[in-house]
Amino acid sequence: MSEKIGFIGLGEMGLPMAINLQKSGYQVYAYDINQSIYEMLRQKGIICCDSITEVAEYSDRAVISIVRNEQQTEGVIFGEQGISSADKQGLSIIIMSTLDPSTISLLAKKVEKMGFQLVDAPVSGAKSGAESATLTIMTAGKEEVVQSCNPYFQAMGNNIFYFGNRLGAAQAAKLANNLILAINMVGCTEGLRFAQKYNLPLDEFLSLLSVSTGSSWVVQNWNAVKKWWENYEPNTTLDIVYKDLFAIINECSKTHFSLPLGGLTFHILMDAWDKGTIS
Repeated sequence: MSEKIGFIGLGEMGLPMAINLQKSGYQVYAYDINQSIYEMLRQKGIICCDSITEVAEYSDRAVISIVRNEQQTEGVIFGEQGISSADKQGLSIIIMSTLDPSTISLLAKKVEKMGFQLVDAPVSGAKSGAESATLTIMTAGKEEVVQSCNPYFQAMGNNIFYFGNRLGAAQAAKLANNLILAINMVGCTEGLRFAQKYNLPLDEFLSLLSVSTGSSWVVQNWNAVKKWWENYEPNTTLDIVYKDLFAIINECSKTHFSLPLGGLTFHILMDAWDKGTIS
């Protein structure tokens, strides 16, 4: 009999992740506020629920949550029909959203007082990684609990990292990664603008970058990355990057930590919404 696992949040990332868990032999019980996708999920064998409480009640050992922000995550766990309203003490709540270290630490204290376990497990790899089950997954929490969840992670990704038992450490790793990504986006754009000023052929220059010291993931995926702002759509990758930068700035304000390039990048990306370009 297949292990039953809960999944909350079926957006751009969560939907393919839930499908990959189902393909790997788990019986997924899912919930999303957008129930128009339920029929498609049922065709793939996923059981769709009317509430988060129902998802938790059916789950054997764990429920995954990958919703947009802190407020939604708190609702998933502590809401009137949230996970904590189910009589399932001992259940592992796996937070795969990107929040921030302080938020995860506070959530963990509340969750553990209620008899649940929290696992900190944000992801990197964008929609394409979620669809191909090649996500990078950063984890933190009690080692034995995280290890028990590794089979779920292996169904959704192929690079899994453990950052110790301090909850929030995986969030710090994810935010640091996305800080570097965002700065690299701005740096690559500026370098290309300089190259274009001298009429360098774009394809040839990108080929040069890909085999030289200017190379990066952004360079290697430039044609896809530039669409994030040229063909901007709400609630897609550019919004996620911006949200993560906001979380970094907010975390730095709490800890009195300075990241000058992070702050500048944050403001440059804000302008990208209106202009359709980074400049």
